[in-house]
Amino acid sequence: MTCRGCKLALTLLAVSLLCQPSKARASDILDNVTVIDGDTLLIEEVKIRLAGIDAPELGQRCRSMTNIEWPCGLDAKRMLAGKIGGKPVSCRKLHLDESDHPTATCAASSGDDLSAAMVRAGYALSVGPEHQYLVDEAAARVAGAGMWSGSFQTPWEWRAQQLDPLGE
Repeated sequence: MTCRGCKLALTLLAVSLLCQPSKARASDILDNVTVIDGDTLLIEEVKIRLAGIDAPELGQRCRSMTNIEWPCGLDAKRMLAGKIGGKPVSCRKLHLDESDHPTATCAASSGDDLSAAMVRAGYALSVGPEHQYLVDEAAARVAGAGMWSGSFQTPWEWRAQQLDPLGE
């Protein structure tokens, strides 16, 4: 088995073990994390996407009201790292999304839902069938928080443009 195959096998094993219900809530993880970007954490070599949100990509830029570009993707990563504060994070309800990436609802040591906190701060958008963070998104928009302080391209539009820069 190649190293890539090993990583995939480890990821699938971790997901399958974490998704099994038990009295001890086997789907709960409490661990230190590495922040990859504004909606992705690394827990023991497994990338975990925060459920229900989409944050700007690391290379993505937004514009202020005065038309000045700023690195909103990098700021989203910094915001998430700040919400975590270097402390252990608890994650639950781990499942695979439509792209087979593990997703989870995660909370900082303060108990704050990290997805909700990122949307409230204006550094992520509510996505998914439930759109459970739409109220938080509306509050961020009204407050002009984060990306809402100017103009931005949605993360999914930005990613699509990177794949097809000519828009064809």
